[in-house]
Amino acid sequence: MILSHRHRFVLFAPWKTASSTAHLRLQPLNESPYSRFFDFQPALNRVVHQHITCADFNALPEARLDYRRASFVRNPYDRVCSGFIQLQRDIATQMDVPFPQPWIRELVREQLDENRRQLEAAGYDLNAWIASITERQVYETGRNTNFSLHPAHYWTHLAGEPYVGFVGRVERFEPEFERLCGFLGIPVPPRADENVTDAAMLGSDAYRYADRLDRASIERINALFARDFELFDYARL
Repeated sequence: MILSHRHRFVLFAPWKTASSTAHLRLQPLNESPYSRFFDFQPALNRVVHQHITCADFNALPEARLDYRRASFVRNPYDRVCSGFIQLQRDIATQMDVPFPQPWIRELVREQLDENRRQLEAAGYDLNAWIASITERQVYETGRNTNFSLHPAHYWTHLAGEPYVGFVGRVERFEPEFERLCGFLGIPVPPRADENVTDAAMLGSDAYRYADRLDRASIERINALFARDFELFDYARL
């Protein structure tokens, strides 16, 4: 999450929606007091991180401020495929980062181990892994804060109602980012990218990874993320 008091805005950071790139470009404006990494949040009584949802943000004191709110979304097929890669990257690197408390480190270790066991059971095969994903993993945000595939509307809606005034599509990131800057009333910063697994994901309406999915995976994604397809007008395959 990027929070600017000077410019009175909040930009949410859903997983796998170019949030690292947005953060890099807007870092000079960011005044958020909250850690991007795992930390215990007393207002929520649980561990959260930079990918805080609208529901959690609504419990923070900054939610009472009349700031502009914005978020990016991405089609569910590419988010799931990119999330599959991100989980493996996190397992390999996350424990090397300093943690604020030993107990938070152990919590994150347990979460990573759970994700690793699921990947191993699927033989690190994308379609077998998708078949193993459960509804509780997708819809419940609090149990495993390392599972990166909650519905994108958790960062755009609250209790079924729109919570942000701007929703941009990652598939058209550059023009959408310029539109975001207009909505926020800020100059467009210099272009810079970070953590883009596939640079071609930015700038095309095509589903970049759909050819990696078998029919069963497509149907599973259609079911798990049905509301995202409806809200953001992404075509189902």
